Amino acid sequence: KVGNYVRHLDGALREAGVSGDLRIMASNGGVATAKMVTVKPALTLLSGLAAGVLGSAWIGDLVERQRLITFDIGGTSADIGILVDGVFAETDARSTSIAGFPLLMPMLDIHTIGAGGGSIAYVDRGGAFRVGPQSAGAVPGPAAYGRGGDRATVTDANLVLGRLDLHDFLAGGMKLDQSAAQAVIAKLAAELELPVNETAEGVLTIINS
Repeated sequence: KVGNYVRHLDGALREAGVSGDLRIMASNGGVATAKMVTVKPALTLLSGLAAGVLGSAWIGDLVERQRLITFDIGGTSADIGILVDGVFAETDARSTSIAGFPLLMPMLDIHTIGAGGGSIAYVDRGGAFRVGPQSAGAVPGPAAYGRGGDRATVTDANLVLGRLDLHDFLAGGMKLDQSAAQAVIAKLAAELELPVNETAEGVLTIINS
């Protein structure tokens, strides 16, 4: 699958008139050729997160900060990296694994937790109020996206509490659905027998913890 994706990407770039060579971000913070990634696709595992750490280091350099904790939060996860005196924390090849599977390749040391904007808030079978690690993802995404999401998420809680601007999400590129967010948080509130705003606050308190 990765090989097909890279071939299609390379072909589309050529058709668009791009003359440079395609390079793919690698999980060790470097780059790989299209052929390398096709032969060893595991090189790209967590590579987007590695790019986030590199970007943070660049920003840190601009503000003359050499000791950083990087925090990259998206729809499904929060990803944390560390830089000490401008040097990235790395894992050695023998201690790298994902979901218990050993990778045997060096990577930037990134700690990932299931806490993102799409993390779903719910009441489990034991009656406990939980948030994540399940996520609404990008499709359908949070109810606030207006794409059919029907479960309460962190983004919905933030919108209900007025912490997101309806008209300035993604720099105005996407309008959020206030009523849909309100509806899913209200449904969760009914299960918990709590006020709507208190439920939304609870979602954020749990995800922050």
